[in-house]
Amino acid sequence: MNRLLKRTTQLVCAVLAAGTLTVFAKTSPTFDIHTSVVSKAVESEKGVIMVFTERGNVAAEAAYLLLAQTKQNEGFAPLLLAVENEKVAGYKAALGLPSAALPAVIFFNKSGKEIARVVPAKSAMTKYSHAQYQLI
Repeated sequence: MNRLLKRTTQLVCAVLAAGTLTVFAKTSPTFDIHTSVVSKAVESEKGVIMVFTERGNVAAEAAYLLLAQTKQNEGFAPLLLAVENEKVAGYKAALGLPSAALPAVIFFNKSGKEIARVVPAKSAMTKYSHAQYQLI
């Protein structure tokens, strides 16, 4: 009887843990991104072009960027992902983006796998010329 009670308790704990992990996974940025990309990929011929940015004035610029990419890459479905400022860090971590990498343009194939990304970067020449000014 004691063994049955112990097994029942373990089973209930396992079910509760699995349920908690499922709820957590469905509210994570990774789940949101994957769900959005896969649902768009089903509608497309070649894949998805996603532009990720924060909300605000930069989102309007990101929308123009997405429009230009969509025109250049026919067959790809456009996806604009503009998130609230307090959620940006979680989405950046889920996508593996550095802090100054917005807006980011990410291409996914028809099955939802990432095939390319374009992110802003500082020029190496800027660092060199800045160092040059410090030496003079």
